[in-house]
Amino acid sequence: MSDLTQPHDRFFTKAFSRMEIVEDILINNVPALAALIVSGTFENTGEKLVNPELGRYYSDILLKARRNNDGNVFLYLLLEHKSFHKPDVSFDLNGYMMQIWNKVKVPGERLPFILPIVIYHGKSRWTSETNFASLVDVPPGMEEYVPHFNYYLFDLSRYSDDEIKGAILSRVILLLLKHIYDDNFGEQFIHICELLAELRNERTALEFLRSVLEYVGNASDRITREQVREGVKKALPQAGGVLMPTLFEQIKEEGREEGREEGREEGREEGREEGREGMLEMLELALELKYGNDGLTLYSKIRKITSIEKLKDIKKIIKTDRSFGELIDFVNAL
Repeated sequence: MSDLTQPHDRFFTKAFSRMEIVEDILINNVPALAALIVSGTFENTGEKLVNPELGRYYSDILLKARRNNDGNVFLYLLLEHKSFHKPDVSFDLNGYMMQIWNKVKVPGERLPFILPIVIYHGKSRWTSETNFASLVDVPPGMEEYVPHFNYYLFDLSRYSDDEIKGAILSRVILLLLKHIYDDNFGEQFIHICELLAELRNERTALEFLRSVLEYVGNASDRITREQVREGVKKALPQAGGVLMPTLFEQIKEEGREEGREEGREEGREEGREEGREGMLEMLELALELKYGNDGLTLYSKIRKITSIEKLKDIKKIIKTDRSFGELIDFVNAL
C-alpha cells in the first residue's frame, strides 16, 4: 500500500499519531469516555490489525489508556474510508478483538476492556446494525448462546458541522473526513480553512496545512487551484497564499505519477494473470487427453498453483514419457 495511493490511511495515521488530538476527538465525541479514562494517559500501542490487502478500505489504530478506577482500557479505532459502508464490519471487529486479547491476556487475570469504535465518513448514512449478533441466523430461544457485542459507531454523516466537537485541529480533521467525498468539496474546504485562522500559532497552522493539502490533493478531484488559494488565504492571511497552492500542484503531480506507475504495474500484473489462465486451459486439455479422468482430478490441485514457471515445468513433464505417478509426486511437492 503506497503512501500516495492511500491518502485516507496516510492522513488518518498522521493525524491520529498525536495523542492530544486523539484524546480531544474521542473525549468530545464519544461522551462515555470522559467518565472512564484518565486524561493525559492515551498511548498508541503501535498495533495495526487490518490486513494490508484491506488497507484501501480501512485504517486502524489500537490505543491504551488508564481507567479512572485503575487498570487499563483499550480503544480500537477502525476508520472505514469507502464511500459506502460494509454491513459485516462487526465480523472483522470480532476477529481483531480476539487478536488483541490473545496478545495482552495474563493468566489468572480478567481480560481488559476493549471499546471498538468505527469511524465512518462515506457518502450515505450507515444503515446496518452495530452488533455482532445481527450477522447470525439465531434460532428462536437460542439468543443467549450467540456473542452480542456492540461497537460504537461514529458516523460523521449523521452530524452537522456544528455538532462535531473538539479543539480546532480536531474539528478540522473530522470535517475533512466528513466532506472529502462531497461534490462541493472545494467550497467546504474554504469553510474548513476558516477554522485554522483561529489558531494563535501560525507556524502550527502552516505545518498542519502541509498534511491537509497532501490529503486533499490525493483524495479529491472536486477542488480547484483557486479554491485551494482562497482556503489557504483564509487560514493564513499573512503568509502562504502563493507558496501553498504551488505545493498543492506538486502534490497533485506526485499523485498522478504514482497513479501512472501503479497503472503500469497493474497492467503487467493483468498480463501475467492472463498468461497463467491461458497456461491452465492448455494444461487442462493436455491432462484430459493423456490421462483421462485421473488427469482432470489432478487438475484441481494444479489450478491452485500461481507460478507460471511451475506450470511450465508441469507442461514439460506431460510432454515427456514420464509416468502419471511422477507427475503426481511433482505436483504434491510444490
